[in-house]
Amino acid sequence: MNFDRLVMTAAAAWTLGACAPAATSQTTAPAPEPGDPAAVAAAAARATVPASPRQLNFGWELDEAGARFRGRGVARMVAPTRFRLDLFGPRGETYLAAALVDGEARVPPALAQRFRLPSPALLWGVVGVIAPPADARVLSAAADGAVTVLRYQLGDDVLEYRTRDGRLQSVRRSARGGTAESIDLEYNASGLASARYRDWAAYRTLNLTLESSTDVPSFPEQTWTPPGA
Repeated sequence: MNFDRLVMTAAAAWTLGACAPAATSQTTAPAPEPGDPAAVAAAAARATVPASPRQLNFGWELDEAGARFRGRGVARMVAPTRFRLDLFGPRGETYLAAALVDGEARVPPALAQRFRLPSPALLWGVVGVIAPPADARVLSAAADGAVTVLRYQLGDDVLEYRTRDGRLQSVRRSARGGTAESIDLEYNASGLASARYRDWAAYRTLNLTLESSTDVPSFPEQTWTPPGA
């Protein structure tokens, strides 16, 4: 088993932004028309977008078919357009430095052949942000009390988002009739506390535990281009 490839494939799936609390945008929008799925979906997405740039520090633990690895990481984001992820091992060694800018992955060529980043929609989901691809089509959007369920068609796949009280609770990507990947988020009184990413076919589970989350005024532009990318 290639440890670097394992860590970067699964951890990138989870941790590009891993544990941000779902802060509500400062902009107040009109309530959507109940019969308009696109308007319901847009309103639910807006409610999950943090109001400012954010830096996250987290611990991660990966279970790959019984083999376990762990480390720490830092994610920086300006939702829903920019991510920077750095992953470190138990001795502080760098496993990954990558960025996502407007849906485009920026990865040093030395790493590009060693793993493939998940879709931007899934990456944003792990930080509690609903950001489906521009070409995704709304299949349904239904609000029932505090719970809203959104479903999007994306090629042959279906993305399902579930929110409660404006916070993203889970994301499912279904392919060929079954769940391919999933994200489940848990909250405490301070916000998001932990999250779990699963790749069901690969028997891979990545658990992330938030250590700190800080709103910042901005990040330098060079943040979004990792060295060598």
